[in-house]
Amino acid sequence: MNKLETIDWNEISQRGLLARINREIMHPLGLAVCRNPETGASPGAIVSDNGPWVYPEDVDALGSPESSD
Repeated sequence: MNKLETIDWNEISQRGLLARINREIMHPLGLAVCRNPETGASPGAIVSDNGPWVYPEDVDALGSPESSD
């Protein structure tokens, strides 16, 4: 049986996957996967104390999240 290759969270981030996981899945739920860039390990996810994470480009000029409808 072949040994499966594993990658750490630093490699996941370098491949652009951590940003996608956070933006598309975790942030709408008020969560954010975090990592220690020195070790490549993840202690888990940060929990937002005020709802979904919002990126500056997702906020309109009045500071309100833009509607997706």
